[in-house]
Amino acid sequence: MFLALCPANNSMPVLAQAPLSVQDVKPLVPTALATGDSLFFSMEPLASFRRLEARVDIAPSDYEARWRAARAALILGVIEEDRERTGRWLRIAVQHASEARALRPDNVDAIAWLAAAKGRLAQDIAGVREQVRLAKEVWALTQEALAIDGNHALANSVFGKLNQEVRSLSGFERFIARTFMGGGDSMKSSSWEAAEEHILRALESEPGTVLFYKDLGDTYRLQDKLDLARTTYQEGLAAPDLYPSDPMWKEQMIDRIKQLGR
Repeated sequence: MFLALCPANNSMPVLAQAPLSVQDVKPLVPTALATGDSLFFSMEPLASFRRLEARVDIAPSDYEARWRAARAALILGVIEEDRERTGRWLRIAVQHASEARALRPDNVDAIAWLAAAKGRLAQDIAGVREQVRLAKEVWALTQEALAIDGNHALANSVFGKLNQEVRSLSGFERFIARTFMGGGDSMKSSSWEAAEEHILRALESEPGTVLFYKDLGDTYRLQDKLDLARTTYQEGLAAPDLYPSDPMWKEQMIDRIKQLGR
């Protein structure tokens, strides 16, 4: 549902690789975190995850390593083609994000990463009933995060994407989810306006984030605002790659533009 990604063309057999042992990683916190970040932004999310996982093995209460491990696992789930591996990575992301939040319950980053991981799990893996349950949890988590920081980029992105996903359902599907599956506020209160507003707010907070352009363009496209969608996709294609999933987002935007035609 969020941080939403289609499968990448170059799938990595990520889970088949042995994790780093504790001895492979220096226990110094700055070294572990800096290395994890450097690998992640060098488009090596698996190496980043393994470094951070080794840090967590020797320091389970390291909040900074926990949320970074959640981030890396989430991206690995997003770019993985195999459904089973995707599910395993996303559940790992939820686990690390949950641990990060347990360490710092009021930290907006921990809350937002947990929302993102659960949202992605709902979109890619869960069955219908679990999707509804996870959507309710994501709704509550994003509301909590935005109450702390209304301009938080990830929280706004996840909340905007949730609104987009719910509004993309038919009225009958929303009725069934709300009435018989306990869909709650996520089904009753969603709107296209909220989808646009919050994804735009995410872009204002972190300009140039490729995913935000894709999600905003999709929101316009789904409402038949085709000129706005095309322009937004083009802006996303012009942005530099920052996250390991960005090349995949750009491939999707290129495909969307082709589908829109002239």
